Amino acid sequence: MNIKVVAEKAGVSITTVSRVLNMPEKVNEKTKAKVIAVMEELNYTPNWFARNLQNSRTNLIGVLVPDNMEQSSMAVAKGIEKIALQKGSNMILCNTGYNVETEKEHMHTLIDRKIDGIVFVSSALTETDIKYIKDKGVPFVFVDKCQASKNENVVYTNYDKACEEVVGYLADMGRKDIAFLIPNDQDSINRQKLKGYKEGITSSGLMCNEGIVVYADDSIEGGFTAANRIIQSEEKVDAIFAATDTIAFGAIEAMHQNELDSDRLGIVGFGGNQLGAIVEPKLTTVSKPSHRMGLTAGRLLFDLIDSKEQEEPQSIMIQSKLKIRKSCGNKERVLEIW
Repeated sequence: MNIKVVAEKAGVSITTVSRVLNMPEKVNEKTKAKVIAVMEELNYTPNWFARNLQNSRTNLIGVLVPDNMEQSSMAVAKGIEKIALQKGSNMILCNTGYNVETEKEHMHTLIDRKIDGIVFVSSALTETDIKYIKDKGVPFVFVDKCQASKNENVVYTNYDKACEEVVGYLADMGRKDIAFLIPNDQDSINRQKLKGYKEGITSSGLMCNEGIVVYADDSIEGGFTAANRIIQSEEKVDAIFAATDTIAFGAIEAMHQNELDSDRLGIVGFGGNQLGAIVEPKLTTVSKPSHRMGLTAGRLLFDLIDSKEQEEPQSIMIQSKLKIRKSCGNKERVLEIW
């Protein structure tokens, strides 16, 4: 059984059958109904396909993540998938690789396949792209604020305030020269983190003006190289705040190789990577509530899918938490969390 047999029995072209399967909105109702009836008669596709097609539901949602190897992205995806399964739907996971053109390609493919809704994680889309989605009538939710998320449904955490809190905490411990290691890629999230770091320097009254900002590859090697450069420079840095845990792991290795300890050089990361609990010294980090963000985004998306009326966009903030461990130099570590 193939598409040619369906086309011949329905008295239409193979192209028309293909459109019914992939772009049913481009086929008139009479022709679509005839093709669906033939497919059911020939058992060309499961009955659920035709039923969902007629109901404009596919029981599929799409989730676009920037890196499907990164712990935070996958925690978000797992949260969304949990809600999807509870709703009797399946999830298609797409990796954008931080490339906006790849993200657009995935978006168009999902829309053409009549997806029920889409979650964009750390998106690089523009307002023009969002207008296209709206014109197609596809519900969508953002995880993390971005250029296109203004006045749209978004679930996010407070990157800027969290980073300001870290600087304030280090300053309260007596750290005076706090360097900030940030990925070379200046996406929306990294810009929010940098903003928070600078506000923390100002509000804490530290003397290093706008701070000591060093750009690095978002890798252990990148963190090691950047931290090693700082340690061996004339800068009298007594703390390093890394915008990602991955960079922080490299900074810890640089600390070891330069025979320093956390009393001399405090290190803090961002992300809550589980490896932070087993490196030595254990990594103080800002724990991003990724799984909860995924659960919340999933619930919000299905509310939109099930709703018959357009509602005001929701902006939902989920608080991050600072986990105090040994790497920051706090000997008491009364807030240490494994």
